[in-house]
Amino acid sequence: MPTPDPDALWETIRQGLSKQLPEASFREWIVPCQPLRLEEDALWIQVPSPAAKLWIEQQLPEEFNDALAQGGLGDLRLVFQVSGTGTVAPKAAARPAPLASAGSSEPAVAFPHLFHRYTLDRFVVGPGSQLAFAAAKAVADNYGKAATPLNMNPLFIYGGAGLGKTHLMVGIGKEIQVRHPELRVAYLKVDNFFNELTVAIKARNTEPMRKKYQQNDVLLLDDVQTLGKMERTQEEIFYILEYLLQHGKQIILTSDKPPQRLEGCHERLITRFKWGLTADIQPPDFETRIAILKKKLEDADFKGLPSVPEDVLTFIAHKAKGSVRDLEGFLTRVIFQASLIGVPPTLEVAHAAFQGQSGEEPTAAIPPERIYRMTAETFNVPFVDLMKKRSRQQTIMVPRQVAMYLAREIASLPFTDIGRSFNMHHSTVMNAIDSVKQRMTRDQEFHRMVQALLNSIH
Repeated sequence: MPTPDPDALWETIRQGLSKQLPEASFREWIVPCQPLRLEEDALWIQVPSPAAKLWIEQQLPEEFNDALAQGGLGDLRLVFQVSGTGTVAPKAAARPAPLASAGSSEPAVAFPHLFHRYTLDRFVVGPGSQLAFAAAKAVADNYGKAATPLNMNPLFIYGGAGLGKTHLMVGIGKEIQVRHPELRVAYLKVDNFFNELTVAIKARNTEPMRKKYQQNDVLLLDDVQTLGKMERTQEEIFYILEYLLQHGKQIILTSDKPPQRLEGCHERLITRFKWGLTADIQPPDFETRIAILKKKLEDADFKGLPSVPEDVLTFIAHKAKGSVRDLEGFLTRVIFQASLIGVPPTLEVAHAAFQGQSGEEPTAAIPPERIYRMTAETFNVPFVDLMKKRSRQQTIMVPRQVAMYLAREIASLPFTDIGRSFNMHHSTVMNAIDSVKQRMTRDQEFHRMVQALLNSIH
């Protein structure tokens, strides 16, 4: 460890977090924290409230892990203590063993200790994540067995920020480790690999680093979309992946875009990414968001707190559409805003929390025209054609049906009002909406497209 001084260690972590978090989030959650002491491999940090502790542990594990890695503090554990709660240490997650040195016969496990919630059984599956989850389960279930007809090595998972890619990846690694404890399983983020490589290059000795990662049985490589900016890192990653693939070792990769859209990556690296199975994760639909919220409320952190009514869960699910992280964060904010003022988590509290976070009126209606214009733009159809053109062509009819469906789902407009917008009878609108629903049940790509559009309209 570079220094035994708690203040210096915390300042290193703070500096890393300040580069990752929005200024408002940094001020709200990080600035009030203070280092307490260093005990063996654990830095104790005082946080001002249970809300801050819960937010940091549940919403910022990846940011803290990055700050630790980039500060050269990968072996340091963090223990968060609420101000005024005494000095007895709570039961902490076991420290992961470090990567074994080259030539070691001991298995290695390298899951960041703040990732203890990332397990497959805690991942809520919805229509937008069915393939990715099924692939994750298959990789864990089939590890070490005879080759299957479907090649899943590497498994490449892609999707937007906060949708659960890292959760799923780490969950695979943990599941494999439980079933095969003798294996070496390593989690590695590309940016942190870059920092490690920079140190090795300065020392003019990169071979031990390469061998360290080549000796793993399972390699979890996170955020490969950042490789496009890193020429030498791409080269080293290529040799590591090539070696692992040739020796039958499992690789799981994550990215915010599919392999063919990775800008700046060498073609030979993209080819390796595409060798196995590629699966995407889409934003969760409304029903899945409700299921995620209910699963979240099963956490031990929420035991003993007042129950959250259905209307509050519905409001949260309607407002936090972008990512799972946003959804869970909004729930946490509502619960603790209610506890701070000593009232149950009612709809009024949820409205206040939403307005305080977004600056928007919680009950502000979305104008139908906005829905229709965004639908036209998504389908690349002129707005006037979408609204008024009489045509049975699929290029016009399908976008119009989707616009009607969205107007009903988002704005809860009566069928007659929707029909008036398109100069159609309300029964035609009802049939159009039913048609969209039916197609969404049988056409997964169509379902994802409609759901993504629905989630993008705020």
